[in-house]
Amino acid sequence: MGFSFNAKDKTVERAVRRIARERLDASLAHLADATMPRDVLVHELRKNIKKTRALLRLVRPHFKGYDRENAALRDAARLVSDLRDADVLAATFDDVASRIYMPPDALAALRDRIVRPHTKVADAAAHLAAHGEAIATIARRAKNWKVSGAGFDAIEDGLERSWTAARKAMRMTESDPTGEALHLWRKRVKDHWYHARLLARIWPEMMTHHIAAADTLGETLGEARDLAFLIEALKGEVDATDLRTRAEEEETRLLADARTLGSRFFSEKESGLSQRWRGWWDVWRGD
Repeated sequence: MGFSFNAKDKTVERAVRRIARERLDASLAHLADATMPRDVLVHELRKNIKKTRALLRLVRPHFKGYDRENAALRDAARLVSDLRDADVLAATFDDVASRIYMPPDALAALRDRIVRPHTKVADAAAHLAAHGEAIATIARRAKNWKVSGAGFDAIEDGLERSWTAARKAMRMTESDPTGEALHLWRKRVKDHWYHARLLARIWPEMMTHHIAAADTLGETLGEARDLAFLIEALKGEVDATDLRTRAEEEETRLLADARTLGSRFFSEKESGLSQRWRGWWDVWRGD
């Protein structure tokens, strides 16, 4: 049925169980597919964890098992996160380096010093197996998850909480534009992006534009975050001035774009957003 609430879902509780199991079962199917390239596999596994955690954040105030299941999903994600981090740093380095000139030997030596070694294949297999075991256990528990509240009441508090967290994270980056601060803002934006996708059917024509704006903001922040981590990795490298300067220029441009979009996107208070969406929900559900 896709990553969204459906009119056929009789309750929010049933929708949460269904969507979570669909995401976790999809990951198990990917793990069983020996033909899937490792980078694609890791991307899909991480994406399904993020979707499931965002789903639980939407009902967090009405889901007593939130702390346990969120921690379990977070731990499962950590098993595969290291398989991606080195790839991202290497890709960002190569992208910026393609737009400056450095002697090839010096560039190669610099790259070797700052890009973390990739996880060994044997370790990767063990991490992927452990990840599969973890999400299979969570999927079994998901059949019995309990979510209190009926209709929009079950998601309103979580929706407002995540919206407020995203606005707060945005303000934090104004005084602390580090990679970690940008990473936090992006995570909170992604939470709301997933929430909007979950609720896309309440008024598709209106939600499509909202979802697209959230996606653009999240991707812009992701690029800025990757550059911030590259800049931090280049600290102390005396022969990396041109590369670091170019990365800083590109990060500054992306941050300006993100702040312009973010200030517009998050201009509304959480109560206004939830009130509008409740009205659309009621019409969609016929409440």
